Amino acid sequence: MKLAKQAYRSIYEKEDEHWWFLGRRKVLGALLDGLEPGGEWRILDVGCGTGGNFAFLSRYGEVEGCDYSEEAVRFCRLRGGVPVKEASIYELPYPDESFDLVTCLDVIEHLRLDLPAFLELKRVAKKGGRLLVTLPAGPGLYSDFDCLAGHLRRYTLPEVKLLMRESGLEIERLTGYTVLVHPLIRYYRRRGSFSGGDGKYTQAMETIFRPTNRLLEMALALEARLVSRWDLRGGSSLAALARRS
Repeated sequence: MKLAKQAYRSIYEKEDEHWWFLGRRKVLGALLDGLEPGGEWRILDVGCGTGGNFAFLSRYGEVEGCDYSEEAVRFCRLRGGVPVKEASIYELPYPDESFDLVTCLDVIEHLRLDLPAFLELKRVAKKGGRLLVTLPAGPGLYSDFDCLAGHLRRYTLPEVKLLMRESGLEIERLTGYTVLVHPLIRYYRRRGSFSGGDGKYTQAMETIFRPTNRLLEMALALEARLVSRWDLRGGSSLAALARRS
């Protein structure tokens, strides 16, 4: 599902300050920081959206991006500095075994066929390279929010393990996150907004009260410190780090 143009503009304008994106990067950093040789990888961000993760990923090496949406690619190019291609996740325009790290962050849940997507992500990863994926967790949490966002499913831990195994990938880390803020997320999803709205979702990123945004960001920063040592259970999201043997 392609997001509306207003959604991409909204994400582009807010993903450098919104708690969700800031916190997710901290959690992903906790998974990547212990790996070697950080700073020298060739990295592909698949389903890169408007490019908000490029600066974060560039800490680990040379970044490229691709996305199915022409509008998303246009916003990426406004950022500049990172080569970006318009491409389907099922037919990535890169040779076999091209990248040390392939990321696919909150993308797979939008796809009708998830296993072929994992196989294609594996194809472009080098032997010994890594795949880093984030996914929404908990099928029982599926709501109007997911429907509007174009999510076809939410995942369980066993489902992610099965997909990785069938793709020929070895899981190194599989953790939940947004564990600490999960009760607050559930409350506001029932209410319909983090910003005191009328209970109706839109595809645009909502403007969150600054104190709420800061509180949620701090909670995820604490989770990131925990994730640096342990895999967590619970929460509304999953992060999986796998290795291609």
